[in-house]
Formats: sequence, structure tokens, C-alpha cells
Amino acid sequence: MNILLIEDDPIQASVFERALRDLDQEICRVRDGRHAVRFLRTRSVELVVLDWHLPAMSGIEVLHWIRANLGNEPSVLFLTARVLETDVVAALEAGADAYIAKPFREVELAARVMALLRRRGHGRRHTTSTRIGAYVLDPAAQSISLHGETIELTAKEFTLARCLFENPGSLMSRDILESLAWGRTHGGTSRSLDTHIYRLRQKLMLRPENGLRLSAVYTHGYRLDEIDGTSLAADSAGSMENGRGEIAEDAHPVSRPGMLHAA
Repeated sequence: MNILLIEDDPIQASVFERALRDLDQEICRVRDGRHAVRFLRTRSVELVVLDWHLPAMSGIEVLHWIRANLGNEPSVLFLTARVLETDVVAALEAGADAYIAKPFREVELAARVMALLRRRGHGRRHTTSTRIGAYVLDPAAQSISLHGETIELTAKEFTLARCLFENPGSLMSRDILESLAWGRTHGGTSRSLDTHIYRLRQKLMLRPENGLRLSAVYTHGYRLDEIDGTSLAADSAGSMENGRGEIAEDAHPVSRPGMLHAA
């Protein structure tokens, strides 16, 4: 389980799910603070997202229980309409990791959630070098090597590459990638992301023979897939049948089922 959402408003819950639809995270929702505590007594999650005003127990009470009983895990994100400075300070001092005011921008929420998961959940798995295909990603050195040779990347290129490498097989939306690399989205007409991805593809030689394929999903974003020997052989056979010596780098849009599970 990745994320526990504590939200009694089904409309707000749907907005939350929509904002995270491209992150490929498992989300479970409970409707009040007491059910959240019962849930967390028996199951672990990487991130808890809650409002200040909740039935049965307030969000700040749930946060106090989490820190008193579960320590620094999981991460906690407040998503609330309470925006007074005193409220923000109280939540952060009680142990919240982030605080976002409602109404929120979906792109900002997705980027914050991804950052918190990387820092706490995925971050624990990626503090040492990670191998994928013929590549080694080293977050500490902010470097990627191919067959033992380090490839020089700019800071933005490494940020984009890390996002893709840490989420193999998942469609990463344009908004998420732009928000992580630039801190904002550029809008549908900008080619900045495409230019950086093109350079990244060339520098890293992201090809099936190196164990990875980077696909552009039209108008949606990009997906990095790990290719095994069987898939590579099938690709090669298909290329020969088509009379082409290349494998397509683009794909049609894909759809993912909803990931919000009421509890």
C-alpha cells in the first residue's frame, strides 16, 4: 500500500485520485480519523494525506497519533482549506511533512506527492546505486552510467532521467515531468520538455539493445520500459518482417484504471 487518503468528501476524493492518476500509486481511502487509526494499526503506508477537519478525530489529532505510535513513518501531507499561518506552523511542528491549501493545483499536488514518496518510500530503496537494463543510476552522485561508463548529464536531464528510471513501466505525464524539472508546467505548446527528452534519449542511448525503451505517449507524456531478451528478440523479428531496421519509439495513448479504493 502506498497512500492512505483520509477524506470524507467523495468529490474531493475524486479530485485527489484524478490528480494522481499518472503516478501509478495504490490509494486507499477512509472517511474519518478513527477509521484511519484502525487502518494504520494493522497496515503500513508510505504517505498519509489528510484534512484538518475530519469526522470523529481531527487531522491534527490523527497526526499526533501517527508520530506518537509510528514515529517518522509514514510521511504526512496536510491538504486543507485552513491557511492561517498559525495552522500551518502547528501542523509542521506536530510532524507534518508538507502542507497544501485547498483549492489546490493538481500538478502541484502530484509533484509534492511524488517528492514525498521518493524521499521516504522510494528514497530508501534508491540511496544506493540501482541497476536497470545496462544502466546504473546513482542518486548520491547524481549520475547514470552505461556499461560502466558515466554519462554526463545536466541537472534537469538527471531529474527527468531519475523520474523515469524510478518508475519503469509507468506513464509519467508531461505536467509531472515539467513540474519536477522546472518547478512549473509550460503548457501544451511548449517544446522544452520534448527537447530535453530528445537529448536524454541520445545521451543515454535509450535503446532496446541496452535493456530500455523510452516511448512517447502522444499528448500524455513518456514511459520507460525495461526490455528483456525475449522482448528484444520479438522486436527484432518484427523489424525484419516490416523491412525496417528500427523499432518504433512512440506509442499510442494508454489508459489506466482508477486506483481509489473506498474503505
